[in-house]
Amino acid sequence: MPELSVIVPTLKPRDEIESVARLESQPFDDYEVLVQSEDSATKARNAGIRRASAEKLVFLDDDSLPTDGYLERVADLLERESVVTGKIVHPRSDVIERFASHYDQGATPRYVTRFWGCNAACRAEVFEAVGMWDENITWGHEEKELADRMLTRYPIYYDPELLVVHPYADSVRDYWRKQYRLELQTPYLWEKEGVPRSQQYFRTAQKVVNPMNYVGTSPKHAVVRAGSNLMQFAGRVVGMRRGRDGTDVGGYSVDNEVRYRR
Repeated sequence: MPELSVIVPTLKPRDEIESVARLESQPFDDYEVLVQSEDSATKARNAGIRRASAEKLVFLDDDSLPTDGYLERVADLLERESVVTGKIVHPRSDVIERFASHYDQGATPRYVTRFWGCNAACRAEVFEAVGMWDENITWGHEEKELADRMLTRYPIYYDPELLVVHPYADSVRDYWRKQYRLELQTPYLWEKEGVPRSQQYFRTAQKVVNPMNYVGTSPKHAVVRAGSNLMQFAGRVVGMRRGRDGTDVGGYSVDNEVRYRR
């Protein structure tokens, strides 16, 4: 049995997956890679969990680039921690970098409340205790929902040396699309958390009317932030209309490629 099972949701052929190529270039070899192509990231991760041979599970995206020593470090961390995550670095110094600050949870190891699926790991027993990824969330907020359940039983340990390079978005247009897709899922999460519908409407309206959401440190930053805010608002409105069953509204469809983008 391998020490690690690395689960990668993707629609790419295996020989085109950047994260797999990066792992193969490292000396640690006591692991298996499970490439899953189910029709959403959450379904793919769950299928990988069911197939996994190891007790230690690692989650990467197909464009996550683990740095040297990544596998050895995560294997060691999971000897003493049940859930771990690490630092994520956007690879370019551009306007998108300003919106990726949540990727970096600091320079000091500590316990945190969030992780992202492009750099996370846990022991298999965690899913036995708290349940699997919520497949009703095809993309967006699935990590937050799972992290909240995990925290009822297990702490989440953050190690900044467990480092992955991963682009938050490829362009401003891609970033805007990502914000829209993210907020499509927000009403479902609110319903699951028991947020009253009146409060959902209030939060959605506040998103678009708050003038501070249109302020930036430079003209370009302000434009990108304003566009992002409007796309988030639109996503929430459409998401609220779709309801919890994921029904299409207004001709919008989340295709497979979109669902796998982080």
